[in-house]
Amino acid sequence: MNAAGVALPEGRAGQMLAVAGALAVLAAVWLGLVAPGLGWYAAREAALRDALARQAHMQAAVNALPALRAAQAAGAADGSQFLVPGDSDAIAGANLQASLTGLAQNAGLTLDSVEMVAATPAGPLREIGVAVSLSATWPGLIAFFTAIETAQPRMVIDDLSVTTSATQDSGPDVPLQAQFTVSAFRSGGP
Repeated sequence: MNAAGVALPEGRAGQMLAVAGALAVLAAVWLGLVAPGLGWYAAREAALRDALARQAHMQAAVNALPALRAAQAAGAADGSQFLVPGDSDAIAGANLQASLTGLAQNAGLTLDSVEMVAATPAGPLREIGVAVSLSATWPGLIAFFTAIETAQPRMVIDDLSVTTSATQDSGPDVPLQAQFTVSAFRSGGP
């Protein structure tokens, strides 16, 4: 009997009850502490990976900045390959949109939407950006990103979000929806 005067099972039944109770406590600890902790850790790890990838891309843009400044200061004709042409943010944005549309067509894709992002000053240059949304397969998306990476003027992809509505298929031909920002630089003031 326990302290409350209730008879507890003994023998094999008591052992089974004790094992079941121990398993219930372990399950509660797992579901209440361990599983949420592992989920939080995985989310933080993914956020760190994304931040490191974004830092690498932004570092590449920063590394290109001295060449852009030198090309602008020298007025060199060959330095224009790094800059989006245009005397204003609107014209440079339209030129950037046209470049992206051409790259998408070469990759066999159609852009769902392209919207200007507010231009920001970067020393004597202006950062011009566009927000892009498109539907593509994984190979098509990678081909488009490769074309952007090697295109002139130099462009940087940021704020990438890729989703799929497929629940069972996981092959390369599953349709994906991607949203991201593409940035480039132009010379001059506002």
